[in-house]
Amino acid sequence: MMTRALSAHAVAIAAGVSQTWAWKARDSGIILAPHSEDDVIALRVYVCVSQLAWPGERRARSEKHELQLWQTLAVNAARDAVSDRTTTQDTVLWVMPDAVRVVTTPGERAAFELDMLGGRTAMRIPVGKWIAELEDTLTSIPTPRLRGTTAKATP
Repeated sequence: MMTRALSAHAVAIAAGVSQTWAWKARDSGIILAPHSEDDVIALRVYVCVSQLAWPGERRARSEKHELQLWQTLAVNAARDAVSDRTTTQDTVLWVMPDAVRVVTTPGERAAFELDMLGGRTAMRIPVGKWIAELEDTLTSIPTPRLRGTTAKATP
């Protein structure tokens, strides 16, 4: 994948979220300028995990929440998957209240589900699919038009 410089607005568009989420991610240190492809995936995962409340966990929506360790680990694992040569379209990020795990093959995924999940609450995030779609997504983002600086003619 070719690395390219992206604006925060382009990262938000590519992640399929509002620019407000990009600002929140920036303020939390999740994405930093200059932005690149891994910021798109990090932002998508950030939006997922920042809204997640595990069973039995009480969170008021109105108060500001600092990222917990598991949320930061999830975002960083997703970011690392972008440049990992073993990442495939089948790569999945499993997020649990106390752990994060990236599995790449369907066999690893099945083994993880059987050996580790065993009725535990977990969130499955399809980072491999998101990464595979990233190039086409970035190509389809319109290039911003520069605003003209010429004066309008008066009648």
